[in-house]
Amino acid sequence: MTSVHLLVLSVILNFALIGCSQAEGFFDWSSNNIQVLTGGTYDLGPERRNSITIEHADGWQYGENFAFMNIINRHDVGTEFYGEFYPRLSWSKITGSSPSLTGFKDFSLVAGVNLGNLPKSDPFKAYLIGAGVKFDIPKMDYFQIDVLAFKSDNVHTTGIQISPVWSVPFQISTLHFKFKGFADWQSEEATGGEAVILAQPQLLLDIGRMAGYPEQVYAGIEYSYWRNKFGIKGLTEKVTQAMLMMTF
Repeated sequence: MTSVHLLVLSVILNFALIGCSQAEGFFDWSSNNIQVLTGGTYDLGPERRNSITIEHADGWQYGENFAFMNIINRHDVGTEFYGEFYPRLSWSKITGSSPSLTGFKDFSLVAGVNLGNLPKSDPFKAYLIGAGVKFDIPKMDYFQIDVLAFKSDNVHTTGIQISPVWSVPFQISTLHFKFKGFADWQSEEATGGEAVILAQPQLLLDIGRMAGYPEQVYAGIEYSYWRNKFGIKGLTEKVTQAMLMMTF
């Protein structure tokens, strides 16, 4: 891995580890969580894996940032690191006015970088740029769709990625849940092979609320559906994992 590659991965990890206390300075708000996952079955590499995901999101004067880092314990190639970082500029924050169209909350310009430390011979790197739309939907924490140009170093063509992201809180009797996640669709030009769909919905129960600490500790499951994984035709991976999420 090159020194530049290590530097950018470090920047992503530092963003993902930014504490809430710093939100009082540069940030308008800050949200952080650590997710611990275990399960299988994976089609490539070890069938079962344990992983930790660190997520950070924040808002600032002219936009927002989002970053995450996956740290995966693998028995075949050692520890895998994979991270993504997305800064965005907000139309409503820059102009001081919200969209006049009903159902729309904000528009944004988005850039992104995706980095991993595998394969060791040529670690994955990809760069994205495009636009996002945030919708104003009752009873949802958020629903947003990004449409991005996608270019990875190991593919000669530039393709398209479309990524909806959502979070829906709901209640059954005295139990509080959250249904959240994302989906990525990538074109053939983006993958260098087949078009890809990756979806990772999570269903989480607010167990912290039972002990008097609402919205701080969640337990549940994550289901990952990856059609044509890595652009490989016919390779569809379906993985269910147990999940514990702690917010701070």
